[in-house]
Amino acid sequence: MFVNPEVPPDSIPSAEDLDWQPLHPRFARRLRAGALLRIAVLAVVAAAIHFFATSGGAGPLVRAVAGLLPAMWAAVAAISAWALLWPTIAVPRRGYVVCEKDILHRSGVLWRSVKAVPFNRVQHTATDSGPLDRRFGLANLSVFPAGAGGHKICGLGADTAEELRVYVSARIEAESEETAD
Repeated sequence: MFVNPEVPPDSIPSAEDLDWQPLHPRFARRLRAGALLRIAVLAVVAAAIHFFATSGGAGPLVRAVAGLLPAMWAAVAAISAWALLWPTIAVPRRGYVVCEKDILHRSGVLWRSVKAVPFNRVQHTATDSGPLDRRFGLANLSVFPAGAGGHKICGLGADTAEELRVYVSARIEAESEETAD
């Protein structure tokens, strides 16, 4: 017979009571480095627009664009400042916890989320790293549960990501053996 007893609300553990592991300390610097690369591209585009607007003819479109140049440079400066400041705000609010039956990942500043991936639902795991990640000694862990998209934990140390991948893979095998018995 199916039994589904009620659980008292005060017996449910709080996600805040968990021992959240922070991401690697170099992750914020890696995000800032990526932002600097995007800012450089944005600045080159803005400089090209500035050059063509100030060196062109006296047409009405050129005069209108030339009048917007200070606003364009102010926008580039504001976007740049925000892109360089954001990692300092966002990275400390991210983290992960490995529990006996699942792995949890939290993220978000304004819209916070905690995702739990039970080991018995995981089909496979993967680690990846881009050129900037490798430069900073970082990697990302992706966990792919059955029937859902993958969950990626970015900003782990390369060794930590590989250790977690091996651990989760071992747990997948252990869970499948328990289910088979």
